Amino acid sequence: PYYLTHKADKLGYHPQVILAGRRINDGMGKFIAEQTVKNLVQSGVAVKGAQVIVLGLTFKENCPDLRNSKVIDVIRELQSYGVDVTVHDPVADPQEAMSHYGLALTPWEKLPRAQAVVAAVSHRAFRLRTVDELVNMLAPGALYVDVKGQGDAAALRSGGLKVWRL
Repeated sequence: PYYLTHKADKLGYHPQVILAGRRINDGMGKFIAEQTVKNLVQSGVAVKGAQVIVLGLTFKENCPDLRNSKVIDVIRELQSYGVDVTVHDPVADPQEAMSHYGLALTPWEKLPRAQAVVAAVSHRAFRLRTVDELVNMLAPGALYVDVKGQGDAAALRSGGLKVWRL
């Protein structure tokens, strides 16, 4: 869309619909973070210092490309609230994550017990995880933020998690 809008502007046309869509996309990370914080507050969790795991950092599923990833917007916004964010991405290159964003990726086995998880990218490796594996890494009654709508909401809820979907 950036190239298309740039070309249209050069020709004297202002593509308002495309620009509106771009504005919505650009604000989505902030919105997801705000909804995560709102749900934590409603659950009685102190936001400052809350442990939140973000699953996925790459631009899209099963692709190691970190360029143009909007997940960083979610992470930075959560951090601005004082949330302690831990990122896990089995597809991303840890050195690239550190050099591009200053983020250390955490292996699954070392993820902290968290009050929330933001399932940001639907990597195959995440879809292969069982509900029990997710429930066991989270605090009782934790929040599961399902950005892509890939999780089994009923199973997650029956596992004791609160589910919020985009």
